Amino acid sequence: MTARLVSAGDDAVVVENGKVVAIGSRALLRPGLAEDRHEIGALLAPRHDHHFHPIGYAAAVTRLSLKDAVDLADLGQRLREEAIRLGPGVALVGNRLDDESLAERRLPTRLDLDKMVADRPVLLYRYCGHIAVANSAALALAGVDSETGILRETGVQPVANVVGAQQPPLDPQAVRRALSGLASIGLGKITAIVSAGEPIWCEVPDEIETLLAVAADVPLDFEVLVIASHPQELIDAATRLDRASPNVSFLGWKEFADGSLGGHTAALYEPYDDDPSTTGTLRLDPRRALLMGRTCLALGGTVAIHAIGDLANDQVLDVLEELVTAGGDPELMRIEHASVLRPETITRMARLGVTASVQPAFITSEVDWLEKRLGYRAASTYSLSALHGAGVPMVGGSDCPVESPNPWWGIAAAAGPGGLGPDRALQLFGGKLKPGDPAHLIVVDRDPHTSVDIAGTRVLSVYRDGKPITVESELEFT
Repeated sequence: MTARLVSAGDDAVVVENGKVVAIGSRALLRPGLAEDRHEIGALLAPRHDHHFHPIGYAAAVTRLSLKDAVDLADLGQRLREEAIRLGPGVALVGNRLDDESLAERRLPTRLDLDKMVADRPVLLYRYCGHIAVANSAALALAGVDSETGILRETGVQPVANVVGAQQPPLDPQAVRRALSGLASIGLGKITAIVSAGEPIWCEVPDEIETLLAVAADVPLDFEVLVIASHPQELIDAATRLDRASPNVSFLGWKEFADGSLGGHTAALYEPYDDDPSTTGTLRLDPRRALLMGRTCLALGGTVAIHAIGDLANDQVLDVLEELVTAGGDPELMRIEHASVLRPETITRMARLGVTASVQPAFITSEVDWLEKRLGYRAASTYSLSALHGAGVPMVGGSDCPVESPNPWWGIAAAAGPGGLGPDRALQLFGGKLKPGDPAHLIVVDRDPHTSVDIAGTRVLSVYRDGKPITVESELEFT
């Protein structure tokens, strides 16, 4: 294949056989080469979202999303309209419900939902994904007794299993369409979190198979973290993934140590300021985590454990330190979120060399209620600059569909409120182009290293293996 130049402004790369072979100034690299020329903008590697729920995202943009419901009356109207659209007998599942945005500042109860829709099972997920609310029909179907209908953490799954069976699964083509649109906002790779067993958001019976059915037709690379309950389940999932499309690979094992701050289920040492009756929910089983961690490391995979509260983070570090002491590579160990951290925890993370997988968009999206939840501890939450200063390795993601998939929003939050500055913030979501890399490129309308409006960055062109591709537009995310 003849070498070709791709340029934007004065940025240029030479592409040959689908690879980047040289990077530099257009004025120096241009002579004698055919050129794809963009007069304005900057040339970058596509961004990498290191924490993404692809099936949950597809549901959020193709099914009932409730994030912008303003009060319980508005919620009820939306549910009744959705029930009519679905037709008789079909279970109703909604997602991204935000009690902090409702005028009543509370979740609906079972009785509230019964007044809205009583002729079928209803299950609504809070936008964090760690809490759901069920109506009486859904609870009865699952044989679950709950006075309020508000289900937390592992209590959601028994109801989700039976309700999910009474709705049609997501159409794989809807998943393909949703994921393909991510290229238009500059994503070229996602760390996809999928379940090998029970589906997380009850949208499809087999999350891995659904992803594999569409991945080859999506202009992204997928490295997959697998939620698995036992070693053989993880081994089987790794085999399925590594035998799949060339743009799919097995990354490792994903586990939950606690829940969310918004749902009062992140595990803390001290009670929540706005609910002194609870310190959250600690889900971690250290013995099982060690067994699964050893299995994952033997597969060459990354151990990635969700921990948000300070207690959960310390207990996860206990597990990771034991794995490191036994010879595990700390570069293959991550704490997903690493949100509320004591100073000694940050020091310990740096000493061990484990990675913090952070979600900078939380810094801006939770500003209205974080201090209400945590009081003085809010100051030690999302401590990106402290983690960087201590030398803790970091990668960045969105936790989509908890947050928007737009990487520029997360980069802007990390650069500004997160205190990292543009260069380090950009590195969280993918590195710089290097000779020898696949020629996956994006042309953006500004240089995010110097722009005063990183969040407003727009993608002008997308290249895969050095060839310009036409990408579908991002689906509306609310």
